[in-house]
Formats: sequence, structure tokens, C-alpha cells
Amino acid sequence: AVVSTQSGHYGRDSEVLTDLGGEEGESLRAYVYLRVVTGDEMSKRHKFVLLTWCGPSVPALKKAKMSLEKTLVKNLMRSFAVEIQASELEEMALDNIMDLVRKSGGANYGPGK
Repeated sequence: AVVSTQSGHYGRDSEVLTDLGGEEGESLRAYVYLRVVTGDEMSKRHKFVLLTWCGPSVPALKKAKMSLEKTLVKNLMRSFAVEIQASELEEMALDNIMDLVRKSGGANYGPGK
């Protein structure tokens, strides 16, 4: 399944990540393309995240097939700042995702603290 969020607002789009982490999500494979807003007090930037979800109950043959599918997905969604491959719900925590995006952004020109 390819899931694309429609906006950079986590309030609405976090439902996609929550659904994958449920009981049904344990046997799902999914590719999530998130648009997030990051930056400091001086500037805001839009970044994209490619999240590959492979639930812990996915059979080995389907897990192996994901490498072929992921190549196709990357051909469609070429522009992303961070790529995350998750198989546990904790890896998809919004705080973790935003931390990785911030780290990939380079310099932070905020006023400092």
C-alpha cells in the first residue's frame, strides 16, 4: 500500500501512523510519504520523509519483496530529506521523526539558548 499524506500538519496526518501501529498494522507493509514543516524562529522549511513500514508479523517472503517494491516507490517519490525503515511502533513516534528531520537540515540559525 502507498499512503500519501495531504498536508504537513501532524494533527491530521498522525492518524496514518497510528493506524499502522494497531493490531491490524502488525501484518501490513506500507510506504508513507510525509510532508513536514521544520526550521527555527528565523525560517520555516518544508521537508519530506519516506517511511517504510513492515509490521512484525509480515511473512519473510513478503518482507523480501519489499526491497523490489521500495525501488519502485523511490522512483515515484524522489525528493525526501529522511528515509526511515520501521518495524516497531516506537520508530514511528512523531518526536523521533521530527528529530531526524531537524538533524538532516544542517545549521540551525535560531537565537540560541
